[in-house]
Amino acid sequence: MTDSNIIDNFIDEREFRNYVISLLPKFGYELISIDDVRISDEDIKNNNDVLARKDGRRYAIQTYLNKDITLDELNEAIIDKLLEHTSYALIITNKCIDKDVKEKALSRNITLIDREDLIKVIPQE
Repeated sequence: MTDSNIIDNFIDEREFRNYVISLLPKFGYELISIDDVRISDEDIKNNNDVLARKDGRRYAIQTYLNKDITLDELNEAIIDKLLEHTSYALIITNKCIDKDVKEKALSRNITLIDREDLIKVIPQE
């Protein structure tokens, strides 16, 4: 069974978030902070609890498990950037992302890591 199959079928959203955070260095990101939402998330509408840095830029990070990324998720990332006082956001998902959404994300300083990117760095045996 491959790691991607395990991700798709056997883990929850928190486990996915923690797993992909462990992969951040493989994408060139340095973790700044991660909060445990079970004990420290005061704002239930804002699920961004991860900040990272790459090339001197701070990123608000959102992870999505088994969820299509649409303009709604891009808008959430924009709100997170404002709340976290960053100019950049990163969305990580185990699903493939539509080309149109990728283009819109790029124009809004939102970096996307999707299934194709993850498969390049996770074990597939």
